[in-house]
Amino acid sequence: MPITVPIETAERNLRSLLERLRLGETATLVSSTGAPEALLVSLKANADKPQSALEWDAQWDALSERVTQAWRSEKSAVEILTEMRR
Repeated sequence: MPITVPIETAERNLRSLLERLRLGETATLVSSTGAPEALLVSLKANADKPQSALEWDAQWDALSERVTQAWRSEKSAVEILTEMRR
């Protein structure tokens, strides 16, 4: 997931910024005016172990719960998609 970071923040926290990025992810460094100044691209391999099926399911369940709590329509997303496909 690309992120945008002020240059001043990157200067102070470069190590933590680089640790957050995964292989191929980018961080755009912006000036105090918000103009892009540089682009960092992570080249480090993912050292994380693969997720178990239980961890993966738990993450999707948590995301589902967040979407459900934020949903503002009386109809469910499935109902809206069904109507759109008619």
